[in-house]
Amino acid sequence: MPNMDGIAFVSAVKLLPAYRFTPVIMLTTETDIDKKNASRAAGAKAWVVKPFRPEQLLDAVQKLCLP
Repeated sequence: MPNMDGIAFVSAVKLLPAYRFTPVIMLTTETDIDKKNASRAAGAKAWVVKPFRPEQLLDAVQKLCLP
């Protein structure tokens, strides 16, 4: 993203009342565990590394949709 990274974006979105409880899935090329932990701390609920198979994304979405 041109003006902010994904973690900053998630942090900004989570500050908006309308999106505070919206689950976020990070789609990224990053494999660094510190960045993964930072994204979770910012509010991301799942992490999918690119390139990925469609089933991986579907699995992440399904896990977030289950009660």
